[in-house]
Amino acid sequence: MKAKKIETNKVYEIAVGKNKTTVQVVNIERRVNGQLVFDCKNIKTDKPIRIADAARFLKEIKTKTVKAERAKSGRADGLLSGLDAAHKVLLESRRPMKVKEIAEIALRNGYCKLNGATPEFTISAAMQREIKNAGNESRFIKAQRGLFAAR
Repeated sequence: MKAKKIETNKVYEIAVGKNKTTVQVVNIERRVNGQLVFDCKNIKTDKPIRIADAARFLKEIKTKTVKAERAKSGRADGLLSGLDAAHKVLLESRRPMKVKEIAEIALRNGYCKLNGATPEFTISAAMQREIKNAGNESRFIKAQRGLFAAR
């Protein structure tokens, strides 16, 4: 990667020997000879690392903050995502529901548009993934087998 394209506060994948790791650029310094030196922080270990060779930077990694900002601003067509629509349906119903029922209500009320043969499987997978990844921070809980509820 060219040194001119590397910016502070962005996340990059770098080569460390035969391995790869992810770092965030904290500071960029210019040495007396004109060479750029990059002070970085390893994302996984939080340890500082100084990189003097821009060729070690392989590619920029798009972070989740971009995704979160897009979600906050809403979609361009004004519809909710399938996951947000499922959460809205569960909040409105105030009871545990099966995913098929959640998907039907979300589509019928025009909360979202799910293109595909099995929208209920798409929503179910997304809810289960959120429960697994976010844990107690998840918007959903599994009430019983096949039933989901909003927190």
